[in-house]
Amino acid sequence: MSDGNFNQPPEPLDARTALIGRERIRGASRMIAQGTDAAHVTADQSTQVAADVELFCRAHKIARAAVAKAVGYSPGVISEFLKGQYKGSVGQVAIDLENWLTEEEGRQAQPQLTQFVWTNLAMEIKAVSSYCLDKRKISLIYGPDTSGIGKTTALQAIHQSLGPRRSTLVTIDKVDANPSGLLRKICQAMRLQDSGTNKRRFDRIVSQLEGRSHLMMIDQIHSLRGSTDDKPFYVLADLYDATKSAQLWCGTADLVAYLQRRRVRNHDESLSQISSRIFPCVDLMESIRGTDGGGDQLVTVDQVVEMFAKNKLRLGRPAAKWLCDICNQPDSGAVRLCVSVFEYAVMMAEMRNATVIDIPLLQAAMRRAVGQRGEVLMRRMAVEAERISKVG
Repeated sequence: MSDGNFNQPPEPLDARTALIGRERIRGASRMIAQGTDAAHVTADQSTQVAADVELFCRAHKIARAAVAKAVGYSPGVISEFLKGQYKGSVGQVAIDLENWLTEEEGRQAQPQLTQFVWTNLAMEIKAVSSYCLDKRKISLIYGPDTSGIGKTTALQAIHQSLGPRRSTLVTIDKVDANPSGLLRKICQAMRLQDSGTNKRRFDRIVSQLEGRSHLMMIDQIHSLRGSTDDKPFYVLADLYDATKSAQLWCGTADLVAYLQRRRVRNHDESLSQISSRIFPCVDLMESIRGTDGGGDQLVTVDQVVEMFAKNKLRLGRPAAKWLCDICNQPDSGAVRLCVSVFEYAVMMAEMRNATVIDIPLLQAAMRRAVGQRGEVLMRRMAVEAERISKVG
């Protein structure tokens, strides 16, 4: 549901103009021909590649560290190359950056099929985040164990609106389920030095947050389950106690049960102390249950239309309604599945020279891309539609 540009400020006009000119040239001919030996790359070619990379990164707001990670060099090597100060194999770095640039130009040129929309669920998350920030609380929002309902996308949008001075977005992976991994991830998200002992990392974070109105959003916090003695949760609680800055935890429903189960099983009152700090603890699906549950829909038809409004192929209203029904099916993957089916349908439409995305095309995309699970979901949708028509 995201166009991937939440954190991007407006593109500088001079960089955009220069980049368009360079991309037009590069589209006709690469700066360094494929198969060129590194020793045969000229100084002029290396200089031009460096200039092109600089323009591209400025225009698309790509950090040098991200470029380094993508091509397999250290940030220092990339920085020195772009400044014209690298003493190693300049030709090889130029070739690798040329290859990366060519791939990225193609990827960036792909049409954006979807755009971010403030769905009902996203607005719910935004409301909780505002309360959490205003009252400087630890708050927890959680959804179903199935992913794809739009939690992460909403957090990214909130982070964009608040900006890096007032918010930090940290995404937790299973490998981070220990104090070192957690503190390192937070330091990286806050652009702090992440080396040294855990005490030093902790102190850097505290120094940065103390006395500030700042929202730290911890996405996929359920990944911390099962860590030794639940230490990462205590680290987060200690950070809160030391800074009194807001934390918004985002995870799946089983995290709430896990904290309660661990506390009871281990007679651990310290976990109870952590739980007592969490307010509010919001089940995102409680008010987002679809028409059958009497609550709001996760996504409305108008919001689906808005999501795909930028696509060059027209999405008919009946097809938008059909996609909306997918979004609001429980345990379906929700918005993520909706977007994936639409994108696959666009590919099929282009193969067929179609100009409209209609229901038969979406159904064909569902069958081809999702298989048996798609068939089951479509049967469920058909049964639900028949039930609603009889009630009506």
